[in-house]
Amino acid sequence: MPPIQLQIQRDFPYWIAVLLLLCISCTAFICFKCCCRKRYKSFYHRLGDEIVFSDSQLSEHQLFAENIVKNLLEIMQHLNTKDHPGISEDIVGTGSAFEGLKVKPEIEFDFMIPISIPYSYRSKFIFEKYWIPNMYGMIGVSKQWWSRVSEVINHQHPGSFLDKMCDDGYLSAKAVREWFQSLADRAANMLKKRGIDLKLLQQGPARTLKIMTSGEVTISIDLVPAVKYQNVYLVAKTYEGYLPESSKDIVWRLSFSVQEKAFLEQKTLSLPKNACHKKALQILKYLKQEERNSKRSPPHWCTSLSSYHLKTLWLHQLHKTPTSQWHDNQLKERVAEILDHLIGSLESKTLYHFFMGNTELTEEAATLCIPRRFLRTHLKSNLYDGIHPDTMYQALLQLKSIQISIDSYVENLLLALSEENRVHFASNIRII
Repeated sequence: MPPIQLQIQRDFPYWIAVLLLLCISCTAFICFKCCCRKRYKSFYHRLGDEIVFSDSQLSEHQLFAENIVKNLLEIMQHLNTKDHPGISEDIVGTGSAFEGLKVKPEIEFDFMIPISIPYSYRSKFIFEKYWIPNMYGMIGVSKQWWSRVSEVINHQHPGSFLDKMCDDGYLSAKAVREWFQSLADRAANMLKKRGIDLKLLQQGPARTLKIMTSGEVTISIDLVPAVKYQNVYLVAKTYEGYLPESSKDIVWRLSFSVQEKAFLEQKTLSLPKNACHKKALQILKYLKQEERNSKRSPPHWCTSLSSYHLKTLWLHQLHKTPTSQWHDNQLKERVAEILDHLIGSLESKTLYHFFMGNTELTEEAATLCIPRRFLRTHLKSNLYDGIHPDTMYQALLQLKSIQISIDSYVENLLLALSEENRVHFASNIRII
């Protein structure tokens, strides 16, 4: 192609021709840089892209999971009796799959199943007793006055809800778990008869359904019974610290899953387009997952620190770091920063819950639908309580070692994932 020649007439100013040439050159340079940027991504960005499900994949599995849960709850409602808690169909999706934080390969969905006490009883939520641990509460249950009068007039025997589901006038988390598990098992067996391939497992307070789809994909669904209190939920999770056995059965753990999701949605609105905040956490979650699943003995930092520890630290970081520092091209810096703050939290042996006792969120309490009573400073809850100091020290040393070579870790994770994809693709070709 012949070079472009500008015919400059005598009455055409020379400086305008020079200006045009400069504009053309600058435009060409900018286009070249943009093309190069699209073609080349850092190891961090490439790994971040590889470890997440596409929106269409996750949406398809989510619809399937929600349909299974609703069918299961419909059967459970049919099997339930009036002297047990009521079961709501208004399921609450919680966790990484509903927050855009899920990483491959496991397909998991968490649901809180709201339950309610029978209408002839009233409840009272208690959090202030001195011996109740932070993050926990109790649910007092008593008969409505009109229900008592009705029993006396009609010579009815007092209802058995207090006997079956309560302990000394408080709703028993243990009794609710056992009732929910039994009912879910019976309902699941009926679903099996409809040709649905599923298994049931118990994991903490959750009843887990393992379902094989027609596409040979296994989906895990965790169901946790929960009681609603002013947009916050109390879940039937056993307290692991020291309490008399009789008291352990009647304390319920607070869940702020709804508030966490609301905070992320509101924060996203103020962040730059294509912000790197989610990828930063997902990379560290994936690193932890792969380190734990490695053939060698899992490192202490993987076994002692949960994904919720990482998420909590990330939430604090997201709240404090200026929005201008979450641009897509700052992913590597944010991963390094989160890792640095994780190490710092282990050195200080302190990682406070993001909501409990966080007075910095007082002004946002209304928009986050969180009762202000939980933001009082004396309610700060250290998530590292219960981890042995020696275990914490070993985790600290391991994370410092990772920090020195974090670039290599990310690159190796990407190479391992690429090799896994290559092998999987080759095996599919052989099958065809």
